[in-house]
Amino acid sequence: MTQSSSPKRPVRSHRRGAAVRDGVMSAAVHELLHVGFDGLTIAQVADRAGVHVTSVYRRWKTKEQLVTDALINHLDPSIPAPDTGSLRGDLIAMCADLNVSLTSPQMKALLRLSAMPVEIDPLGDARRRIIDARTEALKTVFARAVDRGELSADNQPDYSIAVEVIHAPIYARVLLNREPVTGDFVASLVDMLLTGLGGTRSPT
Repeated sequence: MTQSSSPKRPVRSHRRGAAVRDGVMSAAVHELLHVGFDGLTIAQVADRAGVHVTSVYRRWKTKEQLVTDALINHLDPSIPAPDTGSLRGDLIAMCADLNVSLTSPQMKALLRLSAMPVEIDPLGDARRRIIDARTEALKTVFARAVDRGELSADNQPDYSIAVEVIHAPIYARVLLNREPVTGDFVASLVDMLLTGLGGTRSPT
């Protein structure tokens, strides 16, 4: 008798608490990557996680809630503000962090959903929470630059626009041009942003 070569699903168990939650959210991200949001069902997620479907429904009433929590949990929307000692160094560090995050399965899943029409966007909340976190980190970076004397207090940008200015070229290079985000590319991008701010003074 030959054994099937198809991957085995976890055997349903009586796990509880954090173990069930983590397993379900990992399964949700896996299903999202492989079948998309429209093809994903809570029953499939429960099967892959090896839990009863009722265990999933007790925590998440809809697949929108489940997938949003799964992506937020895996992506960790809390973005620590780097503190390298200079505005240029901080912005370079933020760009490098964004580049790394784009290669994760969870971010790929979220980007896949970004192509959906806005009026049926099921995970706008997930994206907003991530963008809001990066905006707050950027505010901290610029506030420190003001404290160090690199920027004047009246020369700070619209932070929501600044986040887009930083993100857009990196997204374009990775997703459209399919080219690597090199250190030279990031440095050039940051220098262009600083030029747009009118230049910066050396930290005091």
